[in-house]
Amino acid sequence: MPLSRLAAVTLLTILSGLPSASSQAPPANPQPSQTEPSDQRAELVRPDRILQALESADSSVRCDAVLDLGRCHAKHPNLIPGAIESLRRSANDPSFDVALASVQSAGLVGSFQAFGAITDALRRPLSATQAGLILDAIDAPTLRPFWKTSDPFRVSAPLAELRSIATREHTLEALAAISIPPASPAVINSGREAFVTARCDACHRVAGYGRAAGPDLRGIGMCYSNTELIRHILQPSIDLHDVGRFDRFLTVDGRVITGHVVSSESDQLHIQTDLSNPDSVVILDPKEVEQRSPSTVSPMPLGLLNSLTPTQVAELVTFLRSDGGQLAPPDASHEH
Repeated sequence: MPLSRLAAVTLLTILSGLPSASSQAPPANPQPSQTEPSDQRAELVRPDRILQALESADSSVRCDAVLDLGRCHAKHPNLIPGAIESLRRSANDPSFDVALASVQSAGLVGSFQAFGAITDALRRPLSATQAGLILDAIDAPTLRPFWKTSDPFRVSAPLAELRSIATREHTLEALAAISIPPASPAVINSGREAFVTARCDACHRVAGYGRAAGPDLRGIGMCYSNTELIRHILQPSIDLHDVGRFDRFLTVDGRVITGHVVSSESDQLHIQTDLSNPDSVVILDPKEVEQRSPSTVSPMPLGLLNSLTPTQVAELVTFLRSDGGQLAPPDASHEH
């Protein structure tokens, strides 16, 4: 059989196994809180349908199409003509949602060329929330080699600018769906970086890193599942223990002071009001205290995980549940 005819037969064979876009229920729009979009399609869409959908006037259709482009190109790199150029155009789409989907699509492909195609999405004007979503998408493990280990496309400055303005608000529902990686030297190192970025090290010590001002986290992997650990970081006051709990002092003149008594003398109480700051000490005369009771609010601040991408949260969980890489993390299904 001539080579050209063999190639045509091969292409038709592949296409015949791919459904058209019209033969499937419309997929959900990409979930912005996820580092990698969840794969709503069980099968790949035909390349001609993808290219057609990329030209749609409906931005939601273009979002789905660019994600389908990434899925198809990841499995069949030579099947869609001009796939990388289509990815580049999507990164410059007037719709932010399409540009975000292009970064997520590049994460599905995970190639040098795909990353190079979406760098313009990092340089466009973005709001604080949009900056957070782009950073979450760019932190896909498949894309890290092209900006974290090295910087062939010179994106370090745009990324630094995005970090300076980015805001995000993680939810338990979104973070519970992320994939927690197994412990490896690379994951433990990244988890340690996340431990510092989220300021966990200001009060906790793990594997020699941080300050032992708060409760000891050794063996925490035996106490909580992945989801429960994330829940306790997001909602630190849901299950308070005596160790590390603050006291609430009401003084005779109406002041309310919350903190941990670091030393007590007959005429002085030294109360540390911030575990991350050893100098945050208030001195009270016991005679000034009208009422003392355990605080119902954890000294651990809210929103610590909002400084991290979903990928970093996943690596932090592995770091904590493995005691900083010293133990194999327990089965993820283990419940408290």
